[in-house]
Amino acid sequence: MERIRGVNLSGWFIPEPWVTPSLFAATGASNEVELQVALGSVAYNERMRQHYETFITEDDFRRMSAIGLNAVRLPVPWYAFGSQGDSEVFIPLVDYIDRAFEWAKKFGMQVLLDLATVPGGQGDSNNSRSTPESTVDWHSSANGRHIALGVLDRLATRYGMRAEIMGIELLDSPIMSVRKNLFTTTDGIPSHYLRNFYRDAYGIVRMHMPEEKMVVFSASGYPSAWKHFMRGDQYKNVCMDVHLYHYRDEMAIDITTPKGLSSAIARNRRLIKEARAAGFPVIVGEWSGAAVFSNVSVTPEGRAAYERVFISNQMASFADAYGWFFQTWKTEKRIAAWDARAALGTLERAMLD
Repeated sequence: MERIRGVNLSGWFIPEPWVTPSLFAATGASNEVELQVALGSVAYNERMRQHYETFITEDDFRRMSAIGLNAVRLPVPWYAFGSQGDSEVFIPLVDYIDRAFEWAKKFGMQVLLDLATVPGGQGDSNNSRSTPESTVDWHSSANGRHIALGVLDRLATRYGMRAEIMGIELLDSPIMSVRKNLFTTTDGIPSHYLRNFYRDAYGIVRMHMPEEKMVVFSASGYPSAWKHFMRGDQYKNVCMDVHLYHYRDEMAIDITTPKGLSSAIARNRRLIKEARAAGFPVIVGEWSGAAVFSNVSVTPEGRAAYERVFISNQMASFADAYGWFFQTWKTEKRIAAWDARAALGTLERAMLD
């Protein structure tokens, strides 16, 4: 398999304020549900339709290919095929997903479909800037599991045999409940619930997608917790996704010091090693150039130089993974550490290869 050098297409199908603040301007909303409530279903879907049409285009795929990228990770919501509930209406997205596949085909790229939201919420084990809320009620809802399996079935049926599909990621980065001590566990989705869901989802997806295509599951921040999972002969080409961020509090690393930089890179290598030790090939589904700059005297030019060094060092640290997907391709504000056009566009082609 060719080494993956990819980007996420975050903010295209799931509106996120840090990617497209203009969608949320003057609404007071911080996520898609609040945005629909603030605008009303009709105005929301009209605004989103315009966004779907214009935010990612064929030209974006042309530019990705031109700088040496060969894959996209495409986060899609649970309502990809449309949904009409008591309080919310979502228009279908499949025409736009179809376009992504056509553009990928035209420019020789691969697509990893990623089921990124589920009814009730799965939280976000990255605690990332891309999901301000951390609701984790999916596993408590009566039909949330059924809806998630249903959309995976329909995605696999529609796209599973396409040459451009790299695989399907069964959930994005759910918060998993883990045991803290003998008597307490952290909040989140029980690990046995996730494991059973992944096994069932694997069986459904594999009915429509050949074994040479990957089925991907999230490490949920704990790669070593998945030892002995999916060990049977019936499971083929299962891959673990680890997300490697360094900007949040407990992972905050000041990369302006040699010790800070080496510590961040060592953490990347360690987590990838843990994932491989659990028995799975690994992809880095999300990472960025974002880090902490404790030295307030760093100039904008100096910051850009540090981030460039940090990004190239991180790429080197992914050597034992199948490859990586930078977070993300584009942001309206062209945020340097998160926008691949700014972060990767200046790198030499040889560095990406």
